[in-house]
Amino acid sequence: MGEIARIVGLGLVLTVVLLFLRRQYPEIAFELSMAYVLVVFLLLLGPLGQLVDLFRELGRRAELSGYYLDVVLRAVAVAYLATFGAQMSKDAGEGSIAALIELAGKVLILVLAIPLFTALLDTLLRLLPRQP
Repeated sequence: MGEIARIVGLGLVLTVVLLFLRRQYPEIAFELSMAYVLVVFLLLLGPLGQLVDLFRELGRRAELSGYYLDVVLRAVAVAYLATFGAQMSKDAGEGSIAALIELAGKVLILVLAIPLFTALLDTLLRLLPRQP
């Protein structure tokens, strides 16, 4: 709980500071914003690793293929990275680039999901009775 309070508190203070900095020193404001994002990302690496380990353990217990779990984790990573990149581009005033980053993320997630869709379809076809 303390970790999120620090992240939110610093984020709110930084937001107010950035409001004033953007008028006089827009390049410094952007760099400061990026530095904050990097610090928060580094703070989250440990908890993210714990989550990945937990999902792998749950998948092992449920006897799920590690391959499918990796696909889901990669899709989540793509979604987070695309959202982050798009938001940074929007903050820099580059809406077109942000839209392309979002589109790329969506396309890559669908491509990653192809093996899952294929396995699901194969399973459904095996469960359904064959028509003569």
